[in-house]
Amino acid sequence: MKVKDVMTRDVIYVELPSTRDVVLEVLKKHRISSVPVLKDGKLVGIVTVKDLLRKVEEDQLALLMTENPVTVTPNDDIRKVVNILLKKQFRRLPVIRRGKLVGFLTVRDIIKKIAEMNIDRPIVDYMCKNVVSVWDGMPLNVAGEIMRLSGSELCPVLDEDARLVGLVDEKIMLTESLIEEFIEKTQFSSSSDVDDVWSWESVRDHVVKFFEISVLRLPREPVRKFMKRPAYVYPQMSVSRCAREMIRNDIDHIPVLDHMDRICGIVKDKGLIRVLVEL
Repeated sequence: MKVKDVMTRDVIYVELPSTRDVVLEVLKKHRISSVPVLKDGKLVGIVTVKDLLRKVEEDQLALLMTENPVTVTPNDDIRKVVNILLKKQFRRLPVIRRGKLVGFLTVRDIIKKIAEMNIDRPIVDYMCKNVVSVWDGMPLNVAGEIMRLSGSELCPVLDEDARLVGLVDEKIMLTESLIEEFIEKTQFSSSSDVDDVWSWESVRDHVVKFFEISVLRLPREPVRKFMKRPAYVYPQMSVSRCAREMIRNDIDHIPVLDHMDRICGIVKDKGLIRVLVEL
């Protein structure tokens, strides 16, 4: 399998010189969380919502973007890409051909491809056994602190009978009122065009990890008010079916239950894509 078989071909981009407000409008219009940066037709960087939130005082795109990103080509073997993603922290790669940007490849793109395949290997071989869970009656601010300390991006939520009743992830950790407070405090954008749809739907869904924004104060209301409905898989479920469940529930990690419906592990998207290296 080649990169060209998986990548997104219709790539939205911005060009230097430009500003924060221009980038915001592009992200808002196309409902995306990151965009490549070109200069004179050549890729020179990537800018993400995370960059915009981390550098709230900066306006110039050249200073907001991440320079010299790692790239791949359309004919690269997908196993090369998986190895890069497994070794690095980032989750997306620009695809370059003859110096031109021709595509974009993300971990989610790879998971979608796995979901379309018929990989029948059991997910027990790809799950992590260490799982941090929270109680549905726990205040959200306490759950957030647990996630921060444990480095968890998603936690299963248990009721008082220790049954799985929901999921809480980093996207849930930022409520609308908290985002509004953050935008006001940092003057997130000088443009009045940053409307409610952008603020509440796009920023919330793609914002920097909640624990990286220390100025925000999570509410003390119970987790059950914010959690997603439960999603889970079983150890002998196939890799491809697991990928389909992750896509269907719009999550990057999914809990694994044993024969007694107790949590016994968790499958992470980066762990699951490892299967393509082993085929």
